[in-house]
Order: sequence, then C-alpha cells, then structure tokens
Amino acid sequence: MFSINARGRQLRRPAAPAPQAAEPAAPFSPRPASPPPAFAPTQPTGPVRTTPEAARALLLSGRMPDELIVSGALRLNGEQRLRELPLFLECTHLEVNDCPNLELMPERLRATSVQAARTAIRELTGDWLVRETVNLSGSRQLRRLPERLTARSLDVTNCALLTQLPATVHLTHWIEVAGSGLTGLPGGLRVNIHWQGTAVDERTAFRPEDLKGVDILNIRNVTRRRVLLERFGLDRFVQEVGGLIIDRDRDTGGERQLISIPLEGDEAIVVLRVICPSTAHTYVLRVPPHIRSCRRAAAWLAGFENEHDYQPLIET
Repeated sequence: MFSINARGRQLRRPAAPAPQAAEPAAPFSPRPASPPPAFAPTQPTGPVRTTPEAARALLLSGRMPDELIVSGALRLNGEQRLRELPLFLECTHLEVNDCPNLELMPERLRATSVQAARTAIRELTGDWLVRETVNLSGSRQLRRLPERLTARSLDVTNCALLTQLPATVHLTHWIEVAGSGLTGLPGGLRVNIHWQGTAVDERTAFRPEDLKGVDILNIRNVTRRRVLLERFGLDRFVQEVGGLIIDRDRDTGGERQLISIPLEGDEAIVVLRVICPSTAHTYVLRVPPHIRSCRRAAAWLAGFENEHDYQPLIET
C-alpha cells in the first residue's frame, strides 16, 4: 500500500497481512505456551542514521527511508539510477551533480553545502537550511525554490524557467543569476548580484535595456566592463558610441566599415560593419584589435589567417 504526500511522493509502507478464512473449531486440548512469532518490520521506524557509504548504497538500492541522517558527505554525482532523495535529509555536503533522472529533493534539508547542478528537478519546496552554497546551475526545468531557503549563496546560472525567488528566501553573501529567468530580487533581499562570477548591479543583471553606452565607457574595471558590454549588446554599443573608422571598402552588400572604439585600460573594440546583400540587414562583427583592413577582417571571420587565401566567389 502507498500513501501520497502533498507533493505526490509515494511513501512505501508495510502491507497489512491478508485476512485468513475461518477454520472449524478443533476440540480443546491443552498445549504448552509458545512465544509470539517474531516480527521484522520491512522498514525501520524513525530516522535512519548511517555512514556516507551505507547511505549511498541504501539510496541506490531503491530503499528510500523517510528520514536519513548521514555522518558525513553524501556524494552521488552522475548517478543515473538516482530519482529521489528522502523527505528529510541531514548531511555535511550533498553532491548530486549530473543526475539526469533526479526529480525529487528533500522537503527538509540540513547541510553545509548543496551541489545539485544539471538535474531534472522541477520544483523545490519546504525548509532548507544550508550553511554555505546552494548550486542549482544548469537545472533547466527548475521553476520553484523552497519557501524557506537559508544559505550563504545561491547559484541559479542557466535556470531559464526560474522567474522569481520566494519572498522569504534568505541569503547572506551573493546570488549568481547569469542565464536565469529572474527579472528581479524580492524587496527584502539585500545581497550581492553576480553575472558569470562578476559583481554587477540590478540594472545590469535584470534591466540591461536601461543601460547607456557611456556607462560602459566609464567603467574602469575591465571584467565588469566586458559583462556590461555583453548585456548591452555590441550592435547597440557601436550605434550609440560611434568610433573611429579605420578602413572602408565595398562588397556585394555595399560599403563595409572597420571601426575601432578605444577603451581605457583595455584593448580597443574593433568591429566590421557589413550589409547583408540578401536581407539588407546591417551586422556588426567583432574582430581582433590588430586587424587594420576590412578585407583582412572578412578573411578572419571566414576562418582564414592570411587574407590572400580568402577568395570568395560571392560574399554573403
């Protein structure tokens, strides 16, 4: 028999013995008393306390206790057999990276750190208390986080379906949001925002359309400037900032321009602006800063180091 909790998780319980047909009463004859038959429960009652090695074997065998307390780190990275974890789990470090069939995580979790990147998890609920980092990056089906999540930091890189955080989430250091579906943070959450490991502000992370080209020029930190440029878009940046035309020629689409934009403390941004002869759409393509001619830039974009080897019949 199964009972189903609020999440639809099936919890195995020992089956009740089937009723037996009544037998005719036998004549009474006194017999010596015998002890009651021993009964071994199919599952232990109460929490299961065990070592990491025993816990790993238990979970991979398909026997799923409701409560599991592990005296160390529970590492199950890359296990295709792993589909769920106990309702209550306590361990030092939980590692379930690259478990493609893992769909159910604990509803009550106590751990030092959680590494659960690239899994099949869709929803996380309940109460999670994690002293350090919760890494859920690359979980592309993830839509929901636990209502009560406390951690030092949170990584939801490339969780594109995750569009908001619970209002009650509590983080103390940082959150990594690159490639996520988040459009902002809860009002009460004051935490550093990272984009690909670089600290950014909320505008850069969630509202890049509000940025201006001059904002990028005024950033002194090279790494942060590159992040802003990625969020802003190269086409828009060249359109707003302009630049120095260091070469021009013509191809079948019309005039080509090689444009250089100097940056303080960093290599110049050099781009080839071309017009597609088929669609008349203008494209801005970045090339190495040492290139000084449109033809050399077109050859490099086509994969040729030597521009004399680039002899296209038709450029498209």
